[in-house]
Amino acid sequence: MPSWISLPRDILVEILCRLAVNDLLRFRCVSKGCRDLIDSPDFVKFHLSHSLKTNSHRFLIILGKSKPYSLDLDSLEIAQVKSNSDIFTDLLQVKFPILGSCNGLIALKTNNGDDIVICNPTTKKIRKVRRPNSRTLPAGHIFVGYGFGYDPVSDDYKLVNLSQSYNQRNNKYISTTLIYSLKSGYWRKTYHETPCFPNLPFNKGNAILVNNVLHWMIDTDESKNIVAFDLTSKKFHDVPPPILQLEKTTIYLELKELGGCLWMICSRHCESCDDSYLDIWVMKEYGIRESWTFLWSLEMCEDVPTLWFPVAYSKCGQKVLLWFFDNQDRTDRDMLVWYNLEGKRLEDMEIRDVPVPDYDRGIEVCIATLVSPTPTPAGTTTNCASLVSPTPKPAGTTTNCRPKRKRRKGKAKIV
Repeated sequence: MPSWISLPRDILVEILCRLAVNDLLRFRCVSKGCRDLIDSPDFVKFHLSHSLKTNSHRFLIILGKSKPYSLDLDSLEIAQVKSNSDIFTDLLQVKFPILGSCNGLIALKTNNGDDIVICNPTTKKIRKVRRPNSRTLPAGHIFVGYGFGYDPVSDDYKLVNLSQSYNQRNNKYISTTLIYSLKSGYWRKTYHETPCFPNLPFNKGNAILVNNVLHWMIDTDESKNIVAFDLTSKKFHDVPPPILQLEKTTIYLELKELGGCLWMICSRHCESCDDSYLDIWVMKEYGIRESWTFLWSLEMCEDVPTLWFPVAYSKCGQKVLLWFFDNQDRTDRDMLVWYNLEGKRLEDMEIRDVPVPDYDRGIEVCIATLVSPTPTPAGTTTNCASLVSPTPKPAGTTTNCRPKRKRRKGKAKIV
């Protein structure tokens, strides 16, 4: 066994948690002890926590017209676009856009629509989930969208399918949530009268994950609100939106997540001066309306029909990556630029061969992690100290290894 394995456990873990996932996957081949340490649930969580804390190991998935591409966010100044189609299209036959992403896991639909694939594009581990049967939903239901996130209380990743149906008796909408647990492998169904806005339908689209809570917009002529679904309590609640300028016509509202905060993109038209703007708001303290902060506004020119939206923070947190694109014909005017928050100015950067995204939400920020879509079975524990400095077993000791149980194939079961 190499001498460096005898390092104190804390020092070894501190060294390994700073490495990229691809390096860790290679180091698994060094020894059994090194492999067991890297594969242990405790180290996987520690590596994820360090990456989130240091804002590192992030990359962009750009959904091009023919295939997806990846772009390293940690070194954008010298980055080159790489094709990342081997895990998505060639192997899985999936379609875009992405349904949701969390801690390095991504949820996608298969081309035939029968299954949902949850995969880790860095480790290439995948898990297929049978889509729930629509016959289990109420008659006249309207599909809203999917959501994917992490429940820290149960230590479980959950996929949510949200639908709504209108009850003519009391003029209220009933929300039906189908929740798939990666731990149990089952769909569970719950019905809710949305207590905050029972008479209003949700905007169709996939949820935005912030603070382990899924968010949808309610954007009607009468109401501009945010509805949230807590993955732990499995209950809906409202999140107060920013106080918008009512004298200016709002065209649309869109939610995003950046830096762990909830962002709102507001497109508005000023009737008095006939100008159009895109405003950016950020909720700095989750759930507190007074924490909504107006960041900046960009004037839209009619002769240059260009839209833009924020993509990600820089590693230092002083810049925001923006994607500019032509809303009428997406040509060579599509570009990625930095917006300096302190100087309030745009900074160009040269990235060769950037593909033109083929979807309105065609850029996703992901993080390279060791998180597996197939969780460790319940009751499995790992002693990290023994992995670093293993002690020999007494003579005559035997190990009881149970064979793995095969998962039975069939239709998705809803309980």
